Amino acid sequence: MRIAVLADIHGNVLALDAVLDDLRRRGGADLTVNLGDCVSGPLWPRETFERLQALDLPTVRGNHDRRVAVDPADETM
Repeated sequence: MRIAVLADIHGNVLALDAVLDDLRRRGGADLTVNLGDCVSGPLWPRETFERLQALDLPTVRGNHDRRVAVDPADETM
């Protein structure tokens, strides 16, 4: 069984796309999981979220994901 693990994307949809393209070139995986910290960061959080949502991967909520979901939006986020 081939397992691919994604983690700490932090809103970088360009890096996510590069990793997914590389995974496809290598023949894919039987299971791909996402270990979280998906969208926090100054790059492309919405686009990253939409890409990950379309993939429908099993996902663990990381510490940054927890902050995005719970903390009020302010200048530190």
